[in-house]
Amino acid sequence: MKKATILFKGQVAELMEYNGKRRATIICDTDRLLISIEHVDNLELGGDLTIEGEIRIKSIQFDPLDTEN
Repeated sequence: MKKATILFKGQVAELMEYNGKRRATIICDTDRLLISIEHVDNLELGGDLTIEGEIRIKSIQFDPLDTEN
């Protein structure tokens, strides 16, 4: 498994409770997505590829809400 870092910006679209657990649906702004990956021997600049994997959330950073009067 290759180690990679992915950063998404997004907005919370929905909050719900299901079986006693709070869940969120988040819409990510993916106009630009940067993936930094280590140990890649067979890649070529401009080459096409498919990335498959799982996301493990390390942290969520909240932007303060605007409270204009």
